[in-house]
Amino acid sequence: MSSSRFPAWLDPNKFADQQKVIDATLSIDYFERLREQLHSSKGEIHCKINGERDENSRKTSLHVAITGEVEMICQGCNEPFMQKLERQATLYPVYSEEQMKNVADDGEPVLVEDEGLDIKSAVEDEIMLSLPLIPLMEACEELDTYEVGDLPEVSEQEAEQDNPFAALKNLKLD
Repeated sequence: MSSSRFPAWLDPNKFADQQKVIDATLSIDYFERLREQLHSSKGEIHCKINGERDENSRKTSLHVAITGEVEMICQGCNEPFMQKLERQATLYPVYSEEQMKNVADDGEPVLVEDEGLDIKSAVEDEIMLSLPLIPLMEACEELDTYEVGDLPEVSEQEAEQDNPFAALKNLKLD
């Protein structure tokens, strides 16, 4: 069973037991926290969620696949550009902080509240984790300016010549 609607909350165990699938395309404005990190509401997010329950351990997992494009500001040239997003994650619903310690390394724990799992926030977190720390458009990524390495050596004389305040040291106040 597939759903094109995206719920804010769901019961992860029932979702997995019924083998439901959420397959939705969402506007950027649907995610308030994400929208604050972006230049505009331009773009959209496609999200697919499959639930699965291990028959032996009865542990539930939610497999999330996110793709899309969002508009960000390039930190190299300060121009807006469309950033492609792609992320896959496995979420393990837990009901206490103690259970978080026992989650498999191949996924992330998500706390289920009394109302159920806040799937909207969990997906929004995954989208935000897929954003680059320093957004750079393709042309700016190729510039040598952003390479990591040692700073060039500058002699003391060159440093003084380049100092914009060097002329002020000759001024005297009476």
